[in-house]
Amino acid sequence: MRGWDKTWQDRMPEHTLSKEFDDVAHAAIAEGALDVPHLLVIDDDDLHRTIICRAAAKAGYFPVPATGFDDAIRMTRERNFACITLDISLGAHVGAELLRELSTMACKTPIIIVSGCDDLMCRETAKLAKLLGLNVADAIPKPVDLAVLRAALERILVQRAAMAAPP
Repeated sequence: MRGWDKTWQDRMPEHTLSKEFDDVAHAAIAEGALDVPHLLVIDDDDLHRTIICRAAAKAGYFPVPATGFDDAIRMTRERNFACITLDISLGAHVGAELLRELSTMACKTPIIIVSGCDDLMCRETAKLAKLLGLNVADAIPKPVDLAVLRAALERILVQRAAMAAPP
């Protein structure tokens, strides 16, 4: 386990996930007994990051939070994720910068764009990501409809399982 995995719980707000989930998940992952798909949650807003992490955990993912551009780039270089959720407004950086960087890394991870921007901006960002060769699975407006987010996350798990199944 890498250093940032070990400090994941320390960086998350206390109310993010239940104590029971944290204890069981961390113990199982540490022992290698649980192969939980990891989801990188990139959002500079604590509340939205927490909400997405909770939804991800309920959908069967181990959420790994990134608070901004530098955090996200470092983490994507250190680990392969089953999925990435990306807020396109990241304070000093915009999501398009991160999309360009992911493209240069030849990232094929499914990306769910999550944005408080208007629908047109969200769709245009998704188009840009696809033009950059990225795998955009969905674009979801904020405030996030949790049912829509969970459905998108579950679709990615189903696709991942289908790809891993023997022919």
